[in-house]
Amino acid sequence: MPTDAEQIERQQTRAAFRAAIAVPDPHAAITHARTLLAASTKPADLAFCASGFEQIAESFVAKAGLKRVKTFIVRSVTVEPILPALVVESVFAGYVLKVEIGGFGSYVEELLQAESSLTRFQPDLVLVLLDLEEIAGRLPDLCADGQGRGVDGELDEAVLRMEQMLRGFRAHHAARMVVQGLVAPDRSSLGDVGDANLEHSLPNAVTRLNQRLARLSSTIPDCIFFDVDHAAARFGREQWRDTRLFLASRLAVSAGAFQAFARGLVRSFSPFFRPARKVLCTDLDNTLWGGVLGEEGPHGIQTGSAFPGNSFLGYQRYLKQLASRGILLAAVSKNNPTDVEEAFRLRAADLALTLDDFVARKIGWNEKAEALRELAAELSLGLDSFVFVDDNPVECEAIRQRLPEVAVIIAPVDEPWKLVDLLAAESFFDSAMVTDDDVNRAREYKAQAERSALAGSTANRDEFLASLDIMCTFVDAREAPLSRSAQLLAKTNQFNLTTRRHSAAELEAFAARAGAQAVAVRVRDRFGDAGVVGLVLARMEGDACVIDSLLLSCRVIGRGIETALLALIARRAAEMGARTLIGEFIETKKNAPCANFYPDHGFLRDGSRAAAQNGSIFYKFDLSEAQVASPTWLTLEGNEAHDLTSTCVTP
Repeated sequence: MPTDAEQIERQQTRAAFRAAIAVPDPHAAITHARTLLAASTKPADLAFCASGFEQIAESFVAKAGLKRVKTFIVRSVTVEPILPALVVESVFAGYVLKVEIGGFGSYVEELLQAESSLTRFQPDLVLVLLDLEEIAGRLPDLCADGQGRGVDGELDEAVLRMEQMLRGFRAHHAARMVVQGLVAPDRSSLGDVGDANLEHSLPNAVTRLNQRLARLSSTIPDCIFFDVDHAAARFGREQWRDTRLFLASRLAVSAGAFQAFARGLVRSFSPFFRPARKVLCTDLDNTLWGGVLGEEGPHGIQTGSAFPGNSFLGYQRYLKQLASRGILLAAVSKNNPTDVEEAFRLRAADLALTLDDFVARKIGWNEKAEALRELAAELSLGLDSFVFVDDNPVECEAIRQRLPEVAVIIAPVDEPWKLVDLLAAESFFDSAMVTDDDVNRAREYKAQAERSALAGSTANRDEFLASLDIMCTFVDAREAPLSRSAQLLAKTNQFNLTTRRHSAAELEAFAARAGAQAVAVRVRDRFGDAGVVGLVLARMEGDACVIDSLLLSCRVIGRGIETALLALIARRAAEMGARTLIGEFIETKKNAPCANFYPDHGFLRDGSRAAAQNGSIFYKFDLSEAQVASPTWLTLEGNEAHDLTSTCVTP
């Protein structure tokens, strides 16, 4: 039973939460909600927080930077009691959900019928929550004898049914989808030994089914698999489902697991709406290694195979693994640069990283907030791309206050073995895909440093750009591959004329229209291959070609590639009979670098379209009088394997 003091504190926290919602003060409201739920296991407190968040005003949403997401739940189980947890965990993660729940067991009709309640709701997100009985209901009986007769056939049929439903839905709807997997049973009639040793035990069959559902999801645009079995295992499978409640009401998750389930769902759909962060910026002393280098010397710092040094070595290895899939590593440390270089040289055998693994370093005695600003400028990335890890609570608080966009993790200096788990528990670097461009990102940033060095030694800009031997290859955006094109649309901010976040499915639908253009550009030069870094979408409207989206990775801005994209679209538009090219600019907090892009290329302000969309500025270019010229220092090529041969442009 809670003490009187705990009850008073609970009531005070609830009152503070209500007041913060009313003001509104989003930071305080979310902090009070976290505090209340961390101390309370009462369903009433969860419902209380959810009710408060459901009533938040638009000013609260704007101040907190929350994103509204219309969400439809397709289900074969009871989900209503879980909704408060889903509302709360969504707000904690940066979302405000408007939820509509489909009929119990009517998932086939809702996914496939043109006039279903799902279609009428027009959601941004669809959660597909089905249980084993609906997906592969014969598996328990087929696995019971341990022989496996009929198991493979049941798995094939289950996956085929799911594929037909999901692809049938995708053929008519562009909403993002999350497909929930299945929880492997904790016990079956074969017993623990049989479950572990027999190939066709029920747990093994469910695991195989989950793997196949995950593979299926990866082949459908804007579809992510939610590994609910992983969430249940972390929480504890024995406590995950209340059998009595499931049999009585088809509630598939126990009350104690509501928040863990909701948190897993929210983390699964987040990559659709929030791009992953790109940079992990780490401190050195008592973070990357144990001890203070300036006091202990290079041989005194803790790292290597012996405890506690192996705790720090584990963190280094984790950073190395992040870097292998394209997360950029940076170091910020108050130290003497020569001491740091000496430590990496003398302790190389005990370190999983070298200085070359860091794309940027700020080693010195300046304030770390200023160092992070400098890093952001050097890498041409927003501060919201950074995760900062430091053992000093004062330094961490300074970053939180001065650079609130940066995510901050305090390294537990007294328990260094927990740092990797702290990082892995966060969704900072979550992504449903890893492209070749991601993997090569660090190499490209290092190549950029070499280009900068060459630029400093060349007086003439055109001469410098010509010396890079830049090759641009235009490809169909659907074949770039499609996942990379969708990733560019989701992540690119600084050079993005409209910042429309088209999903992969929406991009495919756009490109399939008559008179549409969807072109991506791959760039390489003598320092390396930058990969697919730009995209343009345009469509014919009468005798005008309207540019819906034009964007370019910040890594290659300023080399004329954006002009080459515009020139290609202009030429193709003229070939299709367009007399006018229409460009649109929608200002955001981050896209100032491209604010004058259209005027700089000879476009005139188009006042006749000014009221068409709130916040849009339109420009027009008369194709009957002039053409956009591509820079002479670029070599441009089409891709003869696609429908771009007729638009192959050469300087």
